[in-house]
Amino acid sequence: MLSRTPAQRLCRPLRSHRTRPLVNRARAGVSSTRGQAAPAAGRCPMFCDRGSVAAMGLERIRIVLVRPQHAGNVGAAARAMKNMGLERLVLVAPQRWDPAQATTMAVHAADVLAQLRQVESLAAAVADCGLVVGTSGRATAAQLGALPPRTLAPEIVAASAANDVALVFGPEDHGLSNDDLACCQRVVSIPTAAAYGSLNLAQAVVVCVYELLLAAGGADSGGATASAGVAPTGTAATADGTRTLAANARLELMYAKLETALFAIGFLHRDTAAPMMRALRRTLGRAALDEQEASVFLGLARQIAWAAAERQKGPVEGT
Repeated sequence: MLSRTPAQRLCRPLRSHRTRPLVNRARAGVSSTRGQAAPAAGRCPMFCDRGSVAAMGLERIRIVLVRPQHAGNVGAAARAMKNMGLERLVLVAPQRWDPAQATTMAVHAADVLAQLRQVESLAAAVADCGLVVGTSGRATAAQLGALPPRTLAPEIVAASAANDVALVFGPEDHGLSNDDLACCQRVVSIPTAAAYGSLNLAQAVVVCVYELLLAAGGADSGGATASAGVAPTGTAATADGTRTLAANARLELMYAKLETALFAIGFLHRDTAAPMMRALRRTLGRAALDEQEASVFLGLARQIAWAAAERQKGPVEGT
């Protein structure tokens, strides 16, 4: 057998495709681990640790999967999250939940699955969030003011400097419902080829979280970063970055009071109330209300309801 030179030995084929790197480490901006301590068991050295997540400003962004139908997709979504430096996963009423199948698809992201939360409603999943961003692949998404992930990602990252933020994905078969989207202040729509626009759930997650990673400056973003002193659309800059927005639970109370008040004065009617309230939600959602501004609208709703009740009483006798 002919002897092999050192160069030939280095060029020998890999024994298994499983050991092939997912990306070119030099191109991805990942430094070599040669000479460093081996990573902890169950962790891939390419993945971000908790400290790097905090450094990139992604630790307050959660991924919410609404009524996911396949546990494997949840696991694949968790893997995509860890690839891009996110850790917080919330499941809303998952169907046929199989933790073992999810763990298999998660590969090195089992820790993301281990700390996920399960809740029964989208409202519960996002109650404490200052910004809730829904996703939609419908042809009518533009009517909801939907924007591509790359356009909206800097706003999401900027808002997460002072708020918990949720990025919400719907079930695999039909996506988020109108009621689900009504809970969201902003909507993301991923551009696709016209021939076939349907994305797998995990594919949609990885596209969106990749754009968040770029916007946070966690990779070669080509300048698409969210600076603390710059307020993207829907946010307001302050001395320390982005202001604190009203929690989603507070906004839902505000919308409920406004709807009741607008019914009381005859502005809303049963057959047109739903589309009118969706339009109102979109308008105020783009305004990114803070706590004080939400309180103003709550006061407005109370005053309208009081005036309507007084009008129903009629004039006081003797006046």
